[in-house]
Amino acid sequence: MADDLDDQWKLSDNNYNEVDSDDNSKDVVKDDTESLTSEKKGTKRKADDDMQTEPAIDGDNKTQGKKKKRRNRRRITEASKEELSKQGTNKDVRTMMLKSVEEKLHADVLKEILPDPATDFFICNSGALSPSEYFTSILPNWRELVKKNIHVGKNGSPCVLVVTSSAIRAVNLIRDLKAFTGDKCKVGKLFSKHMKIEDQKKFLTKFKCQLGVGTPNRLLALIKQGVLQTESLVAIVLDWNWRNPKMKRLPDVPEIQSDLTHLLMDHLMGVVKGSSSSCKLALL
Repeated sequence: MADDLDDQWKLSDNNYNEVDSDDNSKDVVKDDTESLTSEKKGTKRKADDDMQTEPAIDGDNKTQGKKKKRRNRRRITEASKEELSKQGTNKDVRTMMLKSVEEKLHADVLKEILPDPATDFFICNSGALSPSEYFTSILPNWRELVKKNIHVGKNGSPCVLVVTSSAIRAVNLIRDLKAFTGDKCKVGKLFSKHMKIEDQKKFLTKFKCQLGVGTPNRLLALIKQGVLQTESLVAIVLDWNWRNPKMKRLPDVPEIQSDLTHLLMDHLMGVVKGSSSSCKLALL
């Protein structure tokens, strides 16, 4: 009986030792795992630090990465009052057109399509005259032109075409020109915003208008679609010197300048350069 108890006691003691040894082994494995994890984290941190401190390689020179240089463009608003008040000239129009085609066309062809500053322009507005006063100075026979266009003119074929940079400016110009246009003159509102092109096409098809005021892009579209005629033109007035709230003129906005150049080169200069034409350009 006593021997059996001793044997049981020894067995339970051995079991206790086995359990304790298992717990110890688990602790050892846990410690080893934690140490390996910490070593990996330390290695990763070191690698990240190395990547941060390693200088950037620029091609074969292995120099540090260069920052992109920002071009310091001069803004129009930074120009002096003298520059902003300077009026455009006939040569400015020719220069603008020349830049777009000088590499594509031969010199002899350029002479035929580019405006001559001496003969293809009315006298420029010095800035002292209002729009109505300037139009009266270059078109003293305006009343006769209106009467002739009403009686024998074609629908959608104005006598004068005014090219401006925005719809708001076009509306203001139409209002400012009332003293010049008079009561019998019909004005075509040929700008983009607030005016649907379908309505403008109906107007030009149905009515005779003596004065057309519009923006380059919309004028291009109406001429291409055959509803705006140019054969009766005696003056093409470019609203060249007016500045918008950002102090930009008609030729200062790239998109507008591109449309203006195409309008002049493809459709209007043929009228100015025509042998039997009396049409000229003017700068307002």
